[in-house]
Amino acid sequence: MAYQFEKRSLSITVDYFRGLIPFPHLHTHLEMVYMLEGSSVATVDYKEFPIETGDLFLSFPNQIHFYRDICPTFGYLIIFSPDAFKELNEIFAKKVPTSPILKKETMGPEIRVNLDRMIEKKRADSHFAKIASKGYLLALLGEVLPLMTLVPKPSSHDSIKNVLAYCSEKYTEPLTLDLLARELHLNKYYISHIFKERMNISFTDFVNGLRIEHACSLLENDTNITEAAFSSGFSSIRTFNRAFAKSMGMSPREYIRHQQ
Repeated sequence: MAYQFEKRSLSITVDYFRGLIPFPHLHTHLEMVYMLEGSSVATVDYKEFPIETGDLFLSFPNQIHFYRDICPTFGYLIIFSPDAFKELNEIFAKKVPTSPILKKETMGPEIRVNLDRMIEKKRADSHFAKIASKGYLLALLGEVLPLMTLVPKPSSHDSIKNVLAYCSEKYTEPLTLDLLARELHLNKYYISHIFKERMNISFTDFVNGLRIEHACSLLENDTNITEAAFSSGFSSIRTFNRAFAKSMGMSPREYIRHQQ
């Protein structure tokens, strides 16, 4: 499911993941993935990078990124604000890595040790444990960043970010390429090209991904299927059921049973 242009309130979130997000997204936070099992291909600003078991991935703020899992994946997912570490703020604001991947064979044992301790402390129900978790993340970055080649951040893709931001704000309303082009003063064929050629997804599937994620959240909170469909921006139950099955691999009713 997608969180395409996410505005995160928490400065640091740490958890395990099963399956990585296949929809293009960006946010003002950094996103770190440590692959414990499986393999995937990460796309960052339209370049592909394979992630294998034992590899670490790190995207910087406002980099468009998404994943295509090759086989089932499982690992650590850490998302944090650059403001959480004032010591590194200038690097995060002005630099990006030439490659977001650190391969297993290039990393010392300290990286995995700091990851494990950070996860352990973050999950503990203690104020001081969470402070310790932040300290381990800072130590981890102190090991990771010197292993990356950092270069000046290129000029931003403002039009692309505007498209993603607009879709993320308006997906519960009627949304078409013509409307998007008119509102953002862009050519609709250019917008279609962005999705198909650069992000490997159609405009319709992208918008439906946003709607399905919203619908899943409603279904998990006991909203009935009809209300969830129309509240998420779908114009009919038939369209909703078809998009839901394509995105989730099951019907909305099966999803509810699975959650229960």
